[in-house]
Amino acid sequence: MAVDLVIKNCRLVSPDGITSEGVACDEGKVVAIGSDGYLPEGRKTIDAGGNHLLPGVIDTHVHIGVYHTFKEEMKDTIAAAFGGVTTIGNYLGIGAESQKESYELSFDRWKETWERDGLVDAFFHSMIISEANMKEIRLNAKRYGIASHKFLMAYKGPEGEQIGAAPADDGLLWYGFREVASLGYPGLAQVHAENIDIIYRIKPEIQATGRQDLAAWDEARPGFCETLDAERAISIAKVTGAPLYIVHVSYADTVDVIAKAKSEGVNVLAETCPQYLILSGKPGLGVIAKINPPIRKDVASAERLWQGLREGSIDCMGTDHCSPGAEVKKELWGASPGTPGVEQLLPLMLSEGVNKGRITLEKLVEVLCKNNAKAFGIYPKKGAIKVGSDADMVVVDLKNRAKLTVNKEHQVCDFIPYEGMEVQGWPVTTILRGNVLVDNGKLVAKPGIGKYVPRFVGS
Repeated sequence: MAVDLVIKNCRLVSPDGITSEGVACDEGKVVAIGSDGYLPEGRKTIDAGGNHLLPGVIDTHVHIGVYHTFKEEMKDTIAAAFGGVTTIGNYLGIGAESQKESYELSFDRWKETWERDGLVDAFFHSMIISEANMKEIRLNAKRYGIASHKFLMAYKGPEGEQIGAAPADDGLLWYGFREVASLGYPGLAQVHAENIDIIYRIKPEIQATGRQDLAAWDEARPGFCETLDAERAISIAKVTGAPLYIVHVSYADTVDVIAKAKSEGVNVLAETCPQYLILSGKPGLGVIAKINPPIRKDVASAERLWQGLREGSIDCMGTDHCSPGAEVKKELWGASPGTPGVEQLLPLMLSEGVNKGRITLEKLVEVLCKNNAKAFGIYPKKGAIKVGSDADMVVVDLKNRAKLTVNKEHQVCDFIPYEGMEVQGWPVTTILRGNVLVDNGKLVAKPGIGKYVPRFVGS
């Protein structure tokens, strides 16, 4: 009996190894894995040409709906598909789509927009930017399947006012973490760790120099501010019993703090992003690459982050993708923070990680697929190629060379911080639930395939 899709002549990659096996898919699921000669007939067959077959990449950290409306930024799901990303963890409720009150007012619209206009799947994170958001942590988890909740330690005072965020003081963290702890798995407290009180003291001194180089932004928001707040969040997580996820770790000392907490049995996960691994220590970066936390001016942090991925103190990867325009990146101190990245994530990690010997291909699948799915409660539905899993896969060619340029990208944003960078390693074919989205550089599916993936918790 024929199945919907068969992928043959490939090397199947998991965190446990690489095998010469193909995959059969039917009704959106993986139904068989084995030698090509033992697979069922497929109504459609893909010859992978001896390339590697990975689970679809999960970008844990995406902000769609910040600089434009949710609907306008659905184009970024096409960019994701071109980059081999099949599932996105999207943060709700700030910027253009700010929702300080009950998510009941906006959730149905967000979900309907995604499933009408999205090309990849998504799970949602809530942003705790008000007392109302915090008091609905349990309700949002049980009603909407939003199990992960982000607390903005770095946004209070003037910076908090820009996005309408309530001060994330220690009392709010304690209360919110306690609410998350009550959820059970996959409930997760997330923090953006930067000590804004110290930053407010340092920043005016650096700004007064008039400097416009990106290193000045690092000096205005030094790495020890991230480390201090990571330690504080870990302490509150220990007291409340909340599982903790520290987003976009950028600084060497923070990795050490996390590794120590893990060794002591603290339930803490850490995420980093390609910009911190690849752009730190690079001279000549301009305002276009302004983000929070900053790209570090020293290469030591990048080296420690790569080590953290190898040793397991850094568990997951996302991009912190958002879509500002170049028009808001004119002058360092007034520029809006944020850059795109969802389309470049996999090519960058194949090139700078695997092909340069910093991590193995098996480790790449662990930190881009398996760990991301397990952290957010969607494994093995996502993040693995196993019988019964969603048929989310990407064929990658480790020899393919390309130049990253915004002119060939598919996102809303009109710049990338990696402009002109040569990479080796490229996604060839992207498949979501058995549907071929992108094949050999061509979009072969229409938006509307993407689905919302709820993550309901117990009582």
